[in-house]
Amino acid sequence: MCLVAMMRPLSTLHPGETARLGQIPAMDIGLARELAAMRLLPGEVVTVLASVGCGGPLLVQGTGGVFALGRSLAARLAVESLVPCP
Repeated sequence: MCLVAMMRPLSTLHPGETARLGQIPAMDIGLARELAAMRLLPGEVVTVLASVGCGGPLLVQGTGGVFALGRSLAARLAVESLVPCP
């Protein structure tokens, strides 16, 4: 089976989807610190467990546990997901 890596915002993942976190924007030190405290680091694999309501937070499981991430934060995080080849 052929799979292609595709970068997209974490906020676009659906419950049950798993992806690898991409690089954090270098200019966003506050975001990097917040994510590091949750052990959500570049290269970590995360799974979206649930999406709370329309525009509500995503429940995301990573190495450090389960976290509720606001949509605006999730939209700033690039993830690499594997999708079937066209």
